[in-house]
Amino acid sequence: MERDFVPWESALRNLEYYIFMFDRTEVYEALQAYLKKQIQPLFQHFRTITANWTKIPPGHTDQYNQINAIRTACAMGVESCRELTKSWYRKWMDNPRHNPIHPNLKSTVYCNAIAYGDAEEWNFAWSMFKSATLASEASKLRGAMACTKKPWLLNKYLEYTLDPTKIRRQDAMSTIQYVARNVVGMPLAWNFIREKWDYIFQLYGKGSFSFSGLVSGITKRFSTEFELQELKRFYEEKRRVGFGSATLAMEQAIERTAANIKWVKENRGHVLKWLTDEAA
Repeated sequence: MERDFVPWESALRNLEYYIFMFDRTEVYEALQAYLKKQIQPLFQHFRTITANWTKIPPGHTDQYNQINAIRTACAMGVESCRELTKSWYRKWMDNPRHNPIHPNLKSTVYCNAIAYGDAEEWNFAWSMFKSATLASEASKLRGAMACTKKPWLLNKYLEYTLDPTKIRRQDAMSTIQYVARNVVGMPLAWNFIREKWDYIFQLYGKGSFSFSGLVSGITKRFSTEFELQELKRFYEEKRRVGFGSATLAMEQAIERTAANIKWVKENRGHVLKWLTDEAA
């Protein structure tokens, strides 16, 4: 079994494109089964060397790889991983003044506990975010709140980005991108920016570097003919308003979506067959 950080980090980075292309298709079931099979031994390895999660691995690279193991195991449906992150988060909810989650693991634990939890977990994160005194803690919570699978919470969170008393203006664009990284949140974020484009552009579009990141972040998963047509229509309809610093990003998003469509068409069958054979 491979335990080293570098090969795992490299593999997971390369797999991200496959996940983005297939996590809304039938291929994802096979991809999830394959990755679950690969990650479980690593997850168990860290469980063992941390004495059932009571210690932190001694080496820096092992600490990074522990994050990979927990994040991937939870995402791929390893039930004991989801239970672990929920139990840690629950302990914090029961005693908000004492956070038992190790700083290394906070982002991953927060995200997964909120993803597989309910409104209660999300609302707790929001209250902790509002009272956070450390910028790093606020940033982790802000990212984690975008992990929920509940569409109504994600829509509420998107609306918060237009209210600077809730989400600071300098954090609004990245918060929308966090929502778009979530497979449930992506279409919601896309609908949101199309509906609110005039207002968002007026606030952020003139010179903000993060504005181009917003467009590329939301359209990263686009891989169907329907999405390409929607993107082109949006580009035409909003030309009079303009795209400012996101003009190039819009053109690149159209090109990338066309390339994704071609790639998926050519590779979907082969990838599905390979994954099915490997996961058997």
